[in-house]
Amino acid sequence: MTPPGEAEMPRGTLLYKGAEADVVKADWCGLPAVYKVRKRLPYRLPELDSEIRRQRTLHEGEMIRSARRAGVATPYLYFVDPARTTIVMEFVEGERMKSLVSSLPARESAALFVSLGADVAHLHAAGIMHGDLTTANVLRRNGELVFVDFGLSVHSSRVEDHAVDLRLIKETIVGAHSEVAQSALASLFEGYGEVAGEERTKAVVRQLRAIERRGRYARVE
Repeated sequence: MTPPGEAEMPRGTLLYKGAEADVVKADWCGLPAVYKVRKRLPYRLPELDSEIRRQRTLHEGEMIRSARRAGVATPYLYFVDPARTTIVMEFVEGERMKSLVSSLPARESAALFVSLGADVAHLHAAGIMHGDLTTANVLRRNGELVFVDFGLSVHSSRVEDHAVDLRLIKETIVGAHSEVAQSALASLFEGYGEVAGEERTKAVVRQLRAIERRGRYARVE
């Protein structure tokens, strides 16, 4: 019997095994769901480990809610269980951008990246830094982009943090989608600018270039 306020441990299909969390597809009250279960880490003191996992579980749930309030699609939250450091959320039937991009005609690919840029700008306008912004963490469902994995997200309106988000997606595009990188980046920044406005976009891009000039990342043209 599950104690009140706690989620049953999932028995389903392991989708992803990470260093800190496992992601399992299973049912939740008859609905297809994803369970993100933060695992105990033996190198941390048990009391500290438990508190870190609890806080990160609560924080991720809050960031998902904040993103939805900002108008960006995310999986629906079904249950957040801090006691078992587990988040239960909607299973999104969609295609990951990472797998999708190479199969799209040029015009459709450009439109996809315009939408991605616009959604990122909506997150930033709401003071949200995604923190792990890659094409593996964005799905397309019925023409709509759905953002997942907010485990590294933070509340921030700093230009530096927003530039870091854009640096990461830029590096992903160049590295994983080199065949469309030039047009994809142009479309990404076009969509971002449509939402963020010219002044804010210039400030973020200026900071992005400053980050790259530090010598760790490739320069944005």
